[in-house]
Amino acid sequence: MNKSIDIVIPWVDEKDPEWLKSKNAYEESKGIEGSNLRFQCWDNLHLWFRAVEQCMPWVNKIYLVTCGQVPSFLDLDNPRLRLVRHEDYIPDKYLPTFNSNTIEMNIHRISDLSENFILFSDDVFPLHPIDEEYYFKDNVVCDEAVENIITTTSFGAVSRATRYAQVNNMFIINKYFKKREVQKKDWDKWYCEDYGDRLERTKACAYWYDFPGFYDPHMANAMKKSTLARLWELEPEAMDAGSSDRFRGAADVTQYLIRYWQICTGDFVPRRTQGKVFFPTIDTYKDVVDAIDNKSYQMISFNENCLPDEFEIMKKDINASLERIFPERCSFEK
Repeated sequence: MNKSIDIVIPWVDEKDPEWLKSKNAYEESKGIEGSNLRFQCWDNLHLWFRAVEQCMPWVNKIYLVTCGQVPSFLDLDNPRLRLVRHEDYIPDKYLPTFNSNTIEMNIHRISDLSENFILFSDDVFPLHPIDEEYYFKDNVVCDEAVENIITTTSFGAVSRATRYAQVNNMFIINKYFKKREVQKKDWDKWYCEDYGDRLERTKACAYWYDFPGFYDPHMANAMKKSTLARLWELEPEAMDAGSSDRFRGAADVTQYLIRYWQICTGDFVPRRTQGKVFFPTIDTYKDVVDAIDNKSYQMISFNENCLPDEFEIMKKDINASLERIFPERCSFEK
């Protein structure tokens, strides 16, 4: 039997003139060439709430994290909703921040957030009903222990800053865990047949004495509030350096570090991560539309990196498909 399970979802409206003015000013002060590509808003958050209410009705509360922005459709009186502003939990010295890693790596400071929570992105949508035991069993995180090799190439939405953060995560993991001891202790969890073809990645990394990296599913991930708090206790300098970057930078660590820690301690139940990640372009985004219309996967993620004109075309058609499968208003809408 699980205790309460909450959802945390950070969100930003990049069209907000006050937010845009602040972001541009900090970019200029740091000599950063401005771009809103990473902050492009899909204008479908109401559809995300519909999807979660329909597919994950067992969720205790949803914590919507913003810089102070309030979506116009949102019913703030819903008892299962908590609007959390950055200043409500992120230390003042890190604010304002335009770095999703800072926003995510401080959420243990949200006072009434449950110990068990699921971290979402606003481009991740459930399409089928999902049982809570997919994420937690008897209050133990469910995840997959799959190794992977970090490469130095960048493609699509994977930036250089993301690669830096992956390496930073692994420095911390290999500082505290010896790979062969970890895997020997929980051999059945690391070599679980449920992982399917992904198990080949771990087998291919067998000759490394240290962890070379992990497979990172860009899905909604189950996490423990106490795990993130523990990371801050053990690595305050690294966590502080990452949170001090107002934009993504070379010092960052990411939410995946929380997953890795939970996996390496053995505090998880093995299962294969479901869902499909898309990196849509103007030439391929119809695949996302088809996947939504046909409900082809338990969950999907669409992580675009394209020009504004192309994004508007993609957004219109993808949102129309989400409207088709989630047409009814939910309790989080006015």
